[in-house]
Amino acid sequence: MREPSPDDVTVTLADLERLVRRLRGLTPRAWSAKERSERIRALAEALAVIGGEGHPLPVVPDHAMADVIAVLGYDALAVEGAAPAVRALLLDTLDAL
Repeated sequence: MREPSPDDVTVTLADLERLVRRLRGLTPRAWSAKERSERIRALAEALAVIGGEGHPLPVVPDHAMADVIAVLGYDALAVEGAAPAVRALLLDTLDAL
């Protein structure tokens, strides 16, 4: 298995920032569409697992989930070799939005 390059992390960071921007722009009505809230909370749980212990998921309203994803995403990317897995999760979520 190849080692992730700094470019992997850079590209994944760009995807994370794109997702966070998109989430911050959602209206309350948009949050209720297509089970969006559940999908984003599932992403947060997956990122917390990658990021390791010490990440209990807070109970926050939907509009605050962008910040949760940002923090957990950055923490997950700090784990050596996690960029490909994080990117796959982010792209799957972006495609579903």
